[in-house]
Amino acid sequence: MIRPSLNRRLVLRLVAGIVLVWSIAAGSVAWRSLHEVDEIFDQMLVRTAASVFAVMPDDAGRPGAVRLPDRKLVGSDDTAQRPAIVLRDARGARLVDSAELPALDFDPGAAHFHSITHDGRRWRVFQRWDAQHRYWIQTGAPLDERDELMRKLLAPALLGLLGLLVLVPPIVFAGLRSGLKPLRRLTRQLSSRAITAPLTDARVPLELAPFTEAIDQLVERLQRSLEHERRFTADAAHELRHPLAALRLELDLAGGSDEAAARGLHLRRAQEALDRMQRLVAQLLLLARVEKLAELDDAGPLRLVGVAEAALRDASEQAAARSIELSLDHDGNDFVLGSPGLLGVLVQNLLDNALRHTPDHGQVNLRVGGHAGRVVLQVSDSGAGFAEDDIARLGERFHRAEGSVGEGSGLGLSIARAIASLHHGELAFGRSALGGAQVSVNLPHQAGAAPHVPGYV
Repeated sequence: MIRPSLNRRLVLRLVAGIVLVWSIAAGSVAWRSLHEVDEIFDQMLVRTAASVFAVMPDDAGRPGAVRLPDRKLVGSDDTAQRPAIVLRDARGARLVDSAELPALDFDPGAAHFHSITHDGRRWRVFQRWDAQHRYWIQTGAPLDERDELMRKLLAPALLGLLGLLVLVPPIVFAGLRSGLKPLRRLTRQLSSRAITAPLTDARVPLELAPFTEAIDQLVERLQRSLEHERRFTADAAHELRHPLAALRLELDLAGGSDEAAARGLHLRRAQEALDRMQRLVAQLLLLARVEKLAELDDAGPLRLVGVAEAALRDASEQAAARSIELSLDHDGNDFVLGSPGLLGVLVQNLLDNALRHTPDHGQVNLRVGGHAGRVVLQVSDSGAGFAEDDIARLGERFHRAEGSVGEGSGLGLSIARAIASLHHGELAFGRSALGGAQVSVNLPHQAGAAPHVPGYV
């Protein structure tokens, strides 16, 4: 099967249109030329009749009053095209006769043209009276003479048009091939292994620009989707470390316990860790895919202090093992619009960072309060704090500040920043009153009371 060709289709359609225009032009030229030649020949017959009347005497009855020149004297060339003449007086008597014209009937009517056939030839005849109705004349010329003139006039013009018609297809083909060069260049770019730069640039023709822009947008969406998937994989690996560690610990404790009650307690905790992992994976997948808060199913008004209290409860065992004091302050003006699951991940990440960088017997404080249409959650610790040179890069993916403690991957603050951005908020970093680091989450305030959300106060 022959594959459709855009170049061949354009050439055929253009050539068909050119042939149609050429035919119309040739027909118009032929019709106009025929009309002009007819007018020239008819005017010649009219002028011949007027010339004869001009030399005729006023007294038509005087014998020998005028003697018309012999045919040999009318022109110097025997081949010259001359009209045949028949002249009569008012009574119809012939004064001048022509051997070429047939015996025409005397028709003393108004002046007019008509065509006749004589001796296998078609003639064009003009007849009229003179002004005083003394003489009646018929002048005629064979139509084959004007046909010959038409051929002489039309042949060069039609041959020129035919030459143009022959030259047009290769010129059109070459022009289209050159004009479609940007399309071939675009094809080579698309067939390359990787598109490293946008296809739309100054060299792209105006007609191809919408096509290349659509491809650029498609590539951008694909790259963004792939980036979301890579981010989800990295975020999931980061966030699942603690639930997996807790799950392994509970399973080890359950396996090493001889008491049924203790085993049951550890197994329930292991089940809770599995449930947390399942929720966490679902939340991270949502974070990687959604671009607007309204796309989240659990988004709604809530109290941010409830999210903070739940995070403190989850971290209490870890803090108690190192004798770290946890505290929470709030002013009650902390309603926000958001996803409790994702905000829980945000607060948990900030709290985990604070605990990891706080020495034993240190302090970690959470404060939630509202001011000027914003709700601010601050996580402060008594650790070493952030270096001034690192503050500008905090929140970048896989970036770990100098002096970081533990085996972190540099994704905790990046995930927190992504969740804050999804909730139209932002993170800020500084030094706390406790002497260590302070991370602030600034979110828009939501007017009105929040509905009851299980697990939150």
